[in-house]
Amino acid sequence: MISASAIVIGVQTRATEVGHSALTETDWTLSQIEGAEPLEGRGLDLSFAEDGQFGTSAGCNRFMGEAEIDGEAISFPDKIAGTMMACPEGLAEQEETVLALLARVTSYQIEPTALILLDEEGTELLRYSRDAEEESLLETGG
Repeated sequence: MISASAIVIGVQTRATEVGHSALTETDWTLSQIEGAEPLEGRGLDLSFAEDGQFGTSAGCNRFMGEAEIDGEAISFPDKIAGTMMACPEGLAEQEETVLALLARVTSYQIEPTALILLDEEGTELLRYSRDAEEESLLETGG
């Protein structure tokens, strides 16, 4: 019976590790939308928690959902829960663009200070950044 228990524990550990990706517990700031700088707004960000849970803002409303992440493949849900505040001119359009682009994302790349979201052809749709200081904290576990 002891060996059967060890097998179950091993399976549970591996299943837990699968839910953890390079994006888990990371925070990013929107720096480019299809190569162009975003309009200033509050909370131009994208953050990931465990199991693909994410929160994002394109400058006005907050959105959240669960992305499917498998290696470097990622997909965001078609329907994302969010607030419904009235947005200043320009930010509403930017928000719609970012949400539409998120729906087209199929993979990502991480550079030392950037998260790049790509479509199925490998075209960069969205680029997020973070400080090099944040990156070194992640590497050292701090």
